[in-house]
Amino acid sequence: MNNNLIKLLFVLVIFPNTIIAQSSKKNYEYTVDLLHMSNDEVTVSFTPPRNNLRQGKFIIPKLVPGFYQAMNFGQYISNFRATDKNGKKILTERLDKNSWLVHDLKHVDKISYQVADGWDSLEKDTHEARSAGSMFIKDSVFVLNYNSLVGYFEEMKEVPYRIHIKKNKDFYASSALDYKKKNENTDIVRAKDYRQLVDSPVLYCIPDTTWLKIGHTEVLVSFYNKKERHYSKKIADEIETILKNQQAYLGGKLPVDNYAFLIYYESSNERGYLGDGLEHSKSTVCLYRSGSMDFLSDALHRVASHEFFHIITPLNIHSGEIQHYDFLNPALSKHLWLYEGMTEYATIHMPIQQKMISLDDFERNVEEKIKGMKEFDNKLSFTELSKNAMERQDQYMNFYQKGALLGLCLDIRLRELSGGKTGTQDLMLKLMQKYGEGKYFNDDDLFDEITKMTFPEIRTFFRDLIEGTQPIPLKEYLAKAGFIYDEATEKVYLSPNPDSKQLTLRKAWINQ
Repeated sequence: MNNNLIKLLFVLVIFPNTIIAQSSKKNYEYTVDLLHMSNDEVTVSFTPPRNNLRQGKFIIPKLVPGFYQAMNFGQYISNFRATDKNGKKILTERLDKNSWLVHDLKHVDKISYQVADGWDSLEKDTHEARSAGSMFIKDSVFVLNYNSLVGYFEEMKEVPYRIHIKKNKDFYASSALDYKKKNENTDIVRAKDYRQLVDSPVLYCIPDTTWLKIGHTEVLVSFYNKKERHYSKKIADEIETILKNQQAYLGGKLPVDNYAFLIYYESSNERGYLGDGLEHSKSTVCLYRSGSMDFLSDALHRVASHEFFHIITPLNIHSGEIQHYDFLNPALSKHLWLYEGMTEYATIHMPIQQKMISLDDFERNVEEKIKGMKEFDNKLSFTELSKNAMERQDQYMNFYQKGALLGLCLDIRLRELSGGKTGTQDLMLKLMQKYGEGKYFNDDDLFDEITKMTFPEIRTFFRDLIEGTQPIPLKEYLAKAGFIYDEATEKVYLSPNPDSKQLTLRKAWINQ
């Protein structure tokens, strides 16, 4: 009897460890060392999942969802090396900027490489976006986007990840993922696959954090500035105002259970501010540079609000091209008018509808978009431009200018056709219900699907203004809501004598 008990205890104690050992061989097992840097580079190493492959193609992304220009994250990788369990070197070949061929992969025990800082400092005068890259300042702060640190084998894509982070004992991981403390210098984080890992950046530093509860949504606000150590509460107050209004704007419920704002602020001698952000399913990285922290309030209302609205699209509403994203050679969707244009439109529409800003402020925001649009070629088809966004970077920023104004016109047209009952808010919620998490639309079908959800006339809107190249009818559409657009002066202002129809539409549109 005692022997049986001993055997039973042996099985109960040993068997779970066996399961863990076996399951770990099905993971990518990574170590990222933030503690022992050399030459401003971080050492990354990993054990591939168990396999029987003669060779494998290892990939670091060329670009990531949310950016539409080649970032070539492989350019930051050096000293790529593979060894077997005896430490003997295994042959590797660099194929191009972002991929390596690893021979005899089934015998590879460890692969290691160095990763350089993707952006040295926000002080540098450059317009290139940094929010998709990683930044390392030893013993101070690390902004980690895993697309620049971690890769995958093309032959082993849908595989879980376990990452060990070696870090300063006082550092805290701010992220939408759950970081567990293994010991004072090591955290462990898991991701179900590469897409989830890349979708979950992390800010490592001495913590300056504040938690918010907005409805059912838990929100982490994490802030870093090398001088200001206790600022997250002030920023959280601003974000709470934004999110409560976004909650009302989105029908009373935020479409996510938890969310993290990772905010890095750098002082500069410039006037105004520079804001850079990248959206993720449950977090955003916001980078700000300005001469005064007084600019942060306005910057948050623009950048943080825009990135949070991306939860709707493309993170919930997107095409197959985004659902099945190819990090090395992505096929672009033709609906950037939706992903960026409609998101930017919501960013300027929500504050006026929720009475956060004055009518004068709203008119100035519309004028700003009109002025911005005129810097681009507005005779281009937006669907064609979207498909070719990587080649037409000179026109890309027009999705935030003309794209937002197309959203404005679509909203007015929907409210006109529905007698004020339906606008773009309702449309986006309907699309999210149909194409929510895990689902996607076919690129070629979206305009017809929206037409079925709304009105036959909307198909003409898409054909003429988004697929086609007709000039955007701003004067005509703003007049429907009782506004005058003076094309000579580029000014927008209220009509002095609006009729009842115009007043009704304006009330339905902007709650004014």
